[in-house]
Amino acid sequence: MKHTALFAFLLFASSVMFGQDDLYPHPELAWRTIETAHFFIHFHNGSERTAREIATIAEEVYKPITELYQHEPDQKVSFVIRDHDDYSNGAAYFYDNKIEIWAPALDFELRGTHPWLRDVVTHEFTHIVQIQTTMKLGRRFPAIYLQWLGYEAERRTDVLYGYPNAIVSYPLSAFVVPSWFAEGVAQFNHPDFAFDYWDSHRDMILRMYMLDGNPLTWDEMAIFGKTSLGNESSYNAGFSIVQYLAESYGVDKLKELSRSLASPPRVTVDGAIAAVLGKSGFELYDEWKKAKVEQYQKVAAAITSSRSEGELIEKEGFGNFYPAFSPDGKKIAYVSNKGEDYFSLSSLYLYDLEQKSSKQLDVAARSTLSYSPDGRYLYYSRINRDNPHWSRLSDIYRYDTKEESEERLTYGLRAWNPNLSLDGTKLVFAIGKDGTANVGVADAQGKNRRSVTTFSNGEQVFTPVWSPDGTVVAFGYSTGYNQSVALINEDGSGLRVVVRGGDARNPSFSHDGRFLYYVSDETGVFNVYQTELESGVKRQLTNVLGGAFLPRVNQEGSLVYASYTSTGYKLSYIEQPKPADPAASLVAGRGEINLLEGRDETSPSPESSVEHPDSVARAFLSSSKPYRNVFTSLSIIPLLRLDNYNPRNKGVDNIRPGFYFSSGDMLDKLTLFGGAAVNRRLERDLFFILEYRDAVPLLYQLGLEPVVSFELYNISRKSDVSFSTFTDREHTLSTDVTYNLLEFDVTMRQKVFHEHMQLKTAYTFSSYSADIGSFLIPSVGVSPGFRNTYLIGNTLSAHLQHESIRPTVDKDINPVGRTVSLKYSYEFDKFNAEGEYNIENGVLVPQYSKPSFHRVEFYWNEHVTLPIPKHTLSLSIRRNSILRKQVDDFFDFYAGGFVGMRGYPFYALGGNDIALVGTTYRFPIWTKINTRFLQFYFTKLYGSFFADIGEAWRGEMPSIKRWKTDAGFELRLEAFSFYQYPTRLFFSGAYGFDRFTKTFNNVDVSYGREWRFYLGVLFGFELNQMGKMSSHSSRSRI
Repeated sequence: MKHTALFAFLLFASSVMFGQDDLYPHPELAWRTIETAHFFIHFHNGSERTAREIATIAEEVYKPITELYQHEPDQKVSFVIRDHDDYSNGAAYFYDNKIEIWAPALDFELRGTHPWLRDVVTHEFTHIVQIQTTMKLGRRFPAIYLQWLGYEAERRTDVLYGYPNAIVSYPLSAFVVPSWFAEGVAQFNHPDFAFDYWDSHRDMILRMYMLDGNPLTWDEMAIFGKTSLGNESSYNAGFSIVQYLAESYGVDKLKELSRSLASPPRVTVDGAIAAVLGKSGFELYDEWKKAKVEQYQKVAAAITSSRSEGELIEKEGFGNFYPAFSPDGKKIAYVSNKGEDYFSLSSLYLYDLEQKSSKQLDVAARSTLSYSPDGRYLYYSRINRDNPHWSRLSDIYRYDTKEESEERLTYGLRAWNPNLSLDGTKLVFAIGKDGTANVGVADAQGKNRRSVTTFSNGEQVFTPVWSPDGTVVAFGYSTGYNQSVALINEDGSGLRVVVRGGDARNPSFSHDGRFLYYVSDETGVFNVYQTELESGVKRQLTNVLGGAFLPRVNQEGSLVYASYTSTGYKLSYIEQPKPADPAASLVAGRGEINLLEGRDETSPSPESSVEHPDSVARAFLSSSKPYRNVFTSLSIIPLLRLDNYNPRNKGVDNIRPGFYFSSGDMLDKLTLFGGAAVNRRLERDLFFILEYRDAVPLLYQLGLEPVVSFELYNISRKSDVSFSTFTDREHTLSTDVTYNLLEFDVTMRQKVFHEHMQLKTAYTFSSYSADIGSFLIPSVGVSPGFRNTYLIGNTLSAHLQHESIRPTVDKDINPVGRTVSLKYSYEFDKFNAEGEYNIENGVLVPQYSKPSFHRVEFYWNEHVTLPIPKHTLSLSIRRNSILRKQVDDFFDFYAGGFVGMRGYPFYALGGNDIALVGTTYRFPIWTKINTRFLQFYFTKLYGSFFADIGEAWRGEMPSIKRWKTDAGFELRLEAFSFYQYPTRLFFSGAYGFDRFTKTFNNVDVSYGREWRFYLGVLFGFELNQMGKMSSHSSRSRI
């Protein structure tokens, strides 16, 4: 009896609860801890400044946030500070009292500049407090799982039970918070704080949505799973609605709504809104929308009469940035994500002003662009993991437009947004560590690097550029709120702010050095401005309704810039810009800056933007200690499984209650995950997985940093069996049998060659046994029960997997890209195939054979796009083989069922060798369902037709003419439950075209020429990866 496949199903079904990016463990880091009154601050070498600032901020915000919601965490909250990646984010694990913060400051095209650490600490701690007030079952019980496993009606007498043809794993969430409310509350955080505020970027996004009549609907803003712009719009709309709630109904309503969501029957936010506000969610949404439309129509009326926006030259995509004129002024290089769903997938493009057309370069980048003087090279930066510890680090590259090749100039420099001097001899760029950014310079080859600035207290620099003579650098500068435009001499002297007030950013020089161009939101809307450096005379060059950013001019004075519309950032071009008539400052977001009145947050200062409030703060920040494992509380997830594998079981025996559990230390160095389920007959499913993500002695010294896993499985199934025996005559006897599997695995997995490739090595020990009950033999007497251990298995394996599925919003339901898997195994077993025993010294001794053999398993899935949008064609190849010799059919591969040829049962196609080729045509049926029913939110529906040809055999491969064929259909419905859980429903049917008969234990069994159906409700659609995990059958031996 081999049950690895069953566990593969159940672990897959639960993976959303416990999955993490665990293949970058970073054992090279040394961790320490600062302990305060309410927090642990865990940080690694190189991030101490950030950690100390976070400790201060966390204690400052603790009391106001906990008093607002009248809730305090039941233990100290752990902050984990990370600075091993050039990545900005924060994450709150509200069931674990854990917050992760990445030290680099956020510089995002859809957000303004805020004091990063104050912003993110307050935001994530608000998540911890507010979401904990909404929990229905407390912090230790995140959900309850309902599961159902249905099975094929097995026809073979040598198989204990059929393979699953229906699998459902559905969580009943113990917290119900829509995305807009969770993120809106976290951005609002507290009425007395201004760390995050309604800035001009946010106002721009919402303004354009409202004026163009295409804001997110009430249900759309409740979930993520959208494009970069769509997800940010959920944040944005949530912030605005929460502000509206607080202003119109009172701040206390945020707490009341949160506590109302904790009511056990509550499955949506609408009931809480009705209970607290006395109106429906749709009514609240309509109120808010009406108020915003009226506000923005006034703004539009003031701007429209003097609108000056130029010509849109790039309308595709929602992320067009960083335009740069070629030296001759005839072409514009820029970054665009057109054709993609996320900013991170941007590429370089060239726009020909004469031909009015663009072409894509074979370069993935998202940074400023800079031409060499001869126009041959383009300089830029991008992030990759090509470094010893797989960190995401930004480096400088250049692209040869003549040879169409890329050259990497720096390695692990953590430098971004480069700019090349007009004479082509030197680069300037931003460079950062420990939450602080500085201006750096190097020669054109990226060598001879040095810092121009020496900031060390969280200051930030943005988009630095050279003056035409190469003696001065202009850059965006911030010590907290907003940006100012600053200048500094190449030698680091003469730092001065030349444009301050509001948010001024994206500086660039005219070719003669006379003018400085930049953008500012001084009217409440970002526009392009020109300042004459000598006289200080300022002119506004655009007057847009959305926003203007990243201006560049050529030698003739023509202007190109990124222009924001309701469908994202486009590129606009003005051949000869003239001074615009500025509109009145009517945008409400502008007034929020008054929160900073009296604070000069944009002036250069060597001091940190965070001050220690008192001597007590200084005292608890005075020392840190080496990190000692701090573990999360044990999370317990009850489950109720209906598992009707045995049709002879009574109804109650099919019910298998149990639970999952998980915990781990705060750094994820050590995690555990396990589960247990037992029915009335004491049939059990038990597993325990312990993972270790730190340095492994000897391996670490060899440059290897694997994740090590120790796994234990124990499964039992019971059955009543009948068999014949002869004494005085032939008798048919019956007894009960309990089949057991005990398996232990030690695995190591690590990225190799590329971030998309993983190598997993493993040793597996397994023991298969059958406990035979006692039975009465006529004329002989009672035969006592005994255990028949029929397989003691040992397997060494190496599994290489490549996965490069293109990130899209349809990645789950309609993947594009490639997965390849190659697994080699060597098995050396002790196998008692027929239950043979000898009597030695009066003791029954099993007679084992010792089979040893090599296995190879190969899978290839290729998903390609078709000319029709969102239509794809997939090709799948599977080839499994036991090399060179035949072994007992107990070790066969199987090619049918849920994870193979669905036109035939799983055990219909078995052999020491299998080969299968399949193709699938997938197409959209309904791409914008966007409908909610109770806790379900349905997003899209796809259909597919598939066909397969394959065979399983022993010995010589049969002629392809004898291979089996099938065809079928599948429906995939993408949904979300309780706002947070992905819910993927799929139903398929397949017809096997070939009728054939096989004999098992002298019984003929026929297959084919029948429809077979399959059902799944899981967190994902793709099950073929699980098929790779099981190489043996679920057969039994007595």
